[in-house]
Amino acid sequence: MRKSGTLRRQLILWLVTPLLLLWLISTVVDYDIAKRFVNLAYDRALLEVALDIGRNIKNVNQQTYVDLPDVALQMLQSRESGRLYYLVTGPDGEYISGEPQLADPPDDSSDRIRYYDEEFQGREIRVVALRVPVQPGSGKGVALIRVGERVTVRTESAGQLLLRLVLPQAVLIFFAVLAVWYGVGRGLAPLASLKREIEHRSHRDLSPLPQEQAPQEVQPLIRAMNDLLERLSLAIAAQQRFIADAAHQLRTPVAGLKTQTELALRQSQSDAAQVTLRQLQVATEHTIRLINQLLSLARAEHGVTHGYATQPLDLSALARETTTDWVPRALARDIDLGFDAPSDGARIEGDPFLIKEMLGNLLDNAVRYTQPGGQVTVRVAPQARDVILSVEDSGPGIPEAERERVFERFYRALGTGVEGCGLGLAIVREIVLRHGGRVSLEGGGDGIGTVVRVSLPRAA
Repeated sequence: MRKSGTLRRQLILWLVTPLLLLWLISTVVDYDIAKRFVNLAYDRALLEVALDIGRNIKNVNQQTYVDLPDVALQMLQSRESGRLYYLVTGPDGEYISGEPQLADPPDDSSDRIRYYDEEFQGREIRVVALRVPVQPGSGKGVALIRVGERVTVRTESAGQLLLRLVLPQAVLIFFAVLAVWYGVGRGLAPLASLKREIEHRSHRDLSPLPQEQAPQEVQPLIRAMNDLLERLSLAIAAQQRFIADAAHQLRTPVAGLKTQTELALRQSQSDAAQVTLRQLQVATEHTIRLINQLLSLARAEHGVTHGYATQPLDLSALARETTTDWVPRALARDIDLGFDAPSDGARIEGDPFLIKEMLGNLLDNAVRYTQPGGQVTVRVAPQARDVILSVEDSGPGIPEAERERVFERFYRALGTGVEGCGLGLAIVREIVLRHGGRVSLEGGGDGIGTVVRVSLPRAA
């Protein structure tokens, strides 16, 4: 399949190609016109020379001769435009003066003036033949004067004249191409602006594209794209609602299953039944955690509001409260959970429920993957435009090649030996993106553990 170029290149090509073709056609026409004018001028000059020679033909004592002084002959043979060849013959064709090798006219015409081309001494020449009376009023017949010069002189003059005609046209076309290039660029500026906006959009931003500044020819395309974005947004919203509704509907029966399992554990006396029921209890708890994370992911995804609205938040206070809630679970695993944050200056615009959910998932991952006796530290550090929230652990760490993939849904690093759903960091990323922030993974100090760094814009 042939690859098409840019719209600007195609427009320039379609505009410049006719200009170049017209320039070539104009060059051919100009050369023909220049050649005609040069031939006419040189033919008249040849005729003037022939007339000058005719005025100097004398007839004395029945003897016809040309009375040309030596100076005039030298001038004829050394003209600036090139050497002239001439021949004068009498009424009976007898030789009088000049170059006897010059041929007769191609026909026996009796015209007084006759122009023709012939080859002389291996060169093509242009000749004028002029018939003049030998002695006016004597009836002694006419003499034939032939004057010729090389055709190359005319060709060189025509070429110089053509060059003076074509060069200004070429310069004019060059500036016309520049003007067209600039004009096309200005005309396509709205498309370039639209292109930049699409390039800088997040794949989660499905809002309509602006079409007010776009040319009328492009507006139908933008309307079609906006219609596609609207249908895609509706489809994604329907999918999100389905996941949220399905997870919500599953919570009640799974919670009932967990309750019944715990009741059966207390009532059963059989060791085999106890083992089976404990396995069922673990599976039920895992399912409940998966359902809760699916609900959190559905709430965090862009375009889903569920009644939540942003408000000014003190990230330090919110992070301290959330970290305090996780202290009992950290102590149960013999993990030192620390917190470091300034007393103020860490205000952001955000949804408190989602921010707590994000930090809860970060702490859950850190506590879950850190070995007993390890450390987990939550830090809040205000900067000029952002507030940095980081959670550092002393766990096994994440290989650098997998640090981007762990944000994918249901992706879990192999070899950790820890149960999980693979949704925690996916939820974190969705919440961070929804708040206009950034999230990244780094290695811990001395190459031990992992640091999850979240950057959120500061409140004005």
